[in-house]
Amino acid sequence: MAAILRQSTFASMKRDFNKYVNHLEEEELRNELQRLYARFPVLKEYYQMELGDAKRVVDKYKANLRKSFFPARGRGKRGRSQSRKIIKKFAEISIHPKDLVELHFYRAELMAEYIAARRIDSEAYHDSTVKAFADAAAMAEAEVLLEYFADGARQLAELFEQQRRNRHYSFRPTFRRYWGD
Repeated sequence: MAAILRQSTFASMKRDFNKYVNHLEEEELRNELQRLYARFPVLKEYYQMELGDAKRVVDKYKANLRKSFFPARGRGKRGRSQSRKIIKKFAEISIHPKDLVELHFYRAELMAEYIAARRIDSEAYHDSTVKAFADAAAMAEAEVLLEYFADGARQLAELFEQQRRNRHYSFRPTFRRYWGD
């Protein structure tokens, strides 16, 4: 019932928004867009991805992911949860699916590095790392990007085999499932 109510509310809001936009003159519409651009940082990042240097935005998010696992101070204990939030925020502004998949693989890579750097023995952490890799591979398949990420995924699987501390977990079954090697 609540979902139906939310759906009808959303449809009503969308209809009202479309009416509002359709009644604006061209100059008023320009002013409205400039006002929204100035007010909402997410719009600035979206248009930077759309019109500017998308690689710079992706690199910024990669740096944020790295900081979540390897902060300047402390141990980065909340890296997994913070990294999910960072990727979710990026998904809001992402233009190209390739960039989002790249961030997912980068997250799995950082998790593997964290295992070695902090000597993590936790089964839950290893399981989460394997799941992050599997999710990234599934996303690459859904976006028809498996060939594009094949070499990087192979290197990441090899890295995890060297750095893992619990021998029950491996990226190899996932790699074989998607790339067949």
